[in-house]
Amino acid sequence: MPTVLRSRYLLLLAALCLSAAASAQIVKGTFERPLPASVVVLYATTGSEHPAIDTARIEADGTFSFPPRELPAGFYQLGINGDDRIDIVLDPADPVVELAFHGTPLQRNINVLRSADNQRMWAYKLVSRAGQDVSQTIKTERANASPLDTALLRLLDRREAEQRKRMRDALDSLSSIDPQGQFARAVRVDRALDAAIPLGPAGIREAFDFSDPWTLRSNAFSKATVVYLQNTRFDNEYAFHRACDTLLYEASRDSSCWRYMRYQLVDIFATYGPDEVAQYLVDTYVVGPGSRVPPEAELLAIAAAQLRMVIGAPAPDALLATPGSTDSTAISSLWGKPDFTALFFYSSTCDHCHAQMPGLRTLYADMDRAFFNLIGIALDASEEEFRTTIAEEDLRFPCYSSLIGWGEPAAKAFNVKATPSLIVVDRQGRIAAKPMNHEELRSFLVSQRKR
Repeated sequence: MPTVLRSRYLLLLAALCLSAAASAQIVKGTFERPLPASVVVLYATTGSEHPAIDTARIEADGTFSFPPRELPAGFYQLGINGDDRIDIVLDPADPVVELAFHGTPLQRNINVLRSADNQRMWAYKLVSRAGQDVSQTIKTERANASPLDTALLRLLDRREAEQRKRMRDALDSLSSIDPQGQFARAVRVDRALDAAIPLGPAGIREAFDFSDPWTLRSNAFSKATVVYLQNTRFDNEYAFHRACDTLLYEASRDSSCWRYMRYQLVDIFATYGPDEVAQYLVDTYVVGPGSRVPPEAELLAIAAAQLRMVIGAPAPDALLATPGSTDSTAISSLWGKPDFTALFFYSSTCDHCHAQMPGLRTLYADMDRAFFNLIGIALDASEEEFRTTIAEEDLRFPCYSSLIGWGEPAAKAFNVKATPSLIVVDRQGRIAAKPMNHEELRSFLVSQRKR
């Protein structure tokens, strides 16, 4: 290689190395003795989850340092002893974060030595902590005040308004120092989201980008998801289905956002209900046609109950009781005869269930018994209601009930959390379909008969 070209190559290589070194971030600091731990852990932020990504040894003199590495800009955590943690901001434009800890808990014993963005964030946290103390004092005074002491109540209202203004002014002042910093960006995103909440789901979608991976590295992503669901108008039983469909669509432009949105929604509905929404998410987006990426082990663990009931899984068995009779019938003895058996879980006091009965009655009459059978399982508590519904709706298909309401063994076995529910089992005892209504059940049967 000619000397000039070699020199230019070496200069270019050196420039690239310097560029890489400049963008790498260093997190270091010191702990005062006695040392509170042997290692300090660096955690990433993914919505409300904080997976550990690195550890650094705390040396005998109290110092620690993580190896330089390039990390996406956003919010992270440092922690010791499991749950003693503090928030930090990482940004390639602010390459060194140096901290000093004077004791535990870390939240109340931190000093930011280097990193302007972290200094601003922790300055606001200090102001916020003091403001929370003032707000708590006002709250206590209001609780102890007489409802007739209007002068005192007006004074407390003014003090509370003044305190909110001081907090907002402090936030404005700190974030205006570097409008392009991560702290200022988080303030803008959070304020835009708060302003959009009164506008409902459409306003939240307009104000918040669910497909921006930066939002995953802040608390904004989980907050936006929760407020979106809270503001969803429950105008019918599928309102949350549609809301979940929309949120997953909004997150779909980035795979990491979509993956976390799926995890978050399944976790929310599997934990807090309605469980049938969790089942819909698992059927559609975890193992069904809407799954964009394979589910992670943590998601499968959360969705264990729903996975027992996905299409293709073996159907559970349970005993069916007939009111007025001591005999019982195993469901498994019924589904082996026709090609498909639909289980219709209903309640005699459920209007939506009654709305399905004429269509199911017609479908049952239209289909050959060797191809299709229908079984009604009533989550009733009264034999009179059970018999009256059968008579008034002219139900010709066999119906069963243990007359113990939601304690019905078949409902528990099939993880039924809402009525009406339809579950189709094939001749081999596998779950073949879970139609939403009698129209979807008819469409499924027609498609199978054409094969």
